[in-house]
Amino acid sequence: MQKAKLSIILAAAAVLTVSTAALADTPGRHPHYLRARTDLRTAQLLLRVRDEFNVMRHVRAVDREVDMAVAEIDRAAIIDRKDMEDHPPIDTSLDRPGRFRKAMALLVSARADLAREEDSPRAAAWRDGAYRHIDLAIDQLRRAARDLRMDHLEGF
Repeated sequence: MQKAKLSIILAAAAVLTVSTAALADTPGRHPHYLRARTDLRTAQLLLRVRDEFNVMRHVRAVDREVDMAVAEIDRAAIIDRKDMEDHPPIDTSLDRPGRFRKAMALLVSARADLAREEDSPRAAAWRDGAYRHIDLAIDQLRRAARDLRMDHLEGF
């Protein structure tokens, strides 16, 4: 009788251990911030190419804002115990305007992913911080694109 109880207890413990470990690797109820994080990092890597000084000052501002947005997302992801290591592949065949368009699409996509429902008030506060940084990054990217267009019109 004791052996049967011990076997049941051990089996239950094994099931709980396996299911708990599996939950750490699978998306929780709101995994969209992980996709947003990957989009932000991809946009950031696309923009890490030397350009004209007037364009680069805005691109560096985009880079800083993306870093701060990712930091906010990381804080929210810690609550959900998610793996935050991502190394997105980068399309190196894009031309200058193509890089900017793709980066803008990724920033907008990241913001849309963060707009999903959030249950945790702490995570929602960090998400709102990420919104602000993404909005500032979008604004700076628009300024960089405007400067790039002006350079192109002037023959640079």
